[in-house]
Amino acid sequence: MSEIADLESRISAAMARIGRAVEGYQGGGGGASSEELDHARGAAEAAEAEARKAQARAEAAEAEVARLRQALEAETTAGGQLRERVGSLKSMKDRQQERIVELEAELSALAGQRSADREELDGLISALEPLVKEQSDA
Repeated sequence: MSEIADLESRISAAMARIGRAVEGYQGGGGGASSEELDHARGAAEAAEAEARKAQARAEAAEAEVARLRQALEAETTAGGQLRERVGSLKSMKDRQQERIVELEAELSALAGQRSADREELDGLISALEPLVKEQSDA
């Protein structure tokens, strides 16, 4: 922005020189020569061209800032969505871990029941074995 202010002051100075030259020319006599007028006009035109270039650069910079702000907003939104997804996945993982613990406890209970049933069957087989042997021997 200071570049624009600098260019504006240069344009103002050139315009002031042109104004003085025109006043001197109109007043007759000891005014500015046509060379001075041409020099002043050239300086003013160059300053205006520089000011237009600086203005174009400033507008381009503002457009770039706006584009970067939009990109930042998009990234911020995406980051928020990712945090939500991570939270959801962690919650799902915790529920799955709890379910695994429940299933392991149920499996252990079933294994214990199976073992108890097996012992009962072994006991029945042992009790029936002599009877079956007796029947087959008779």
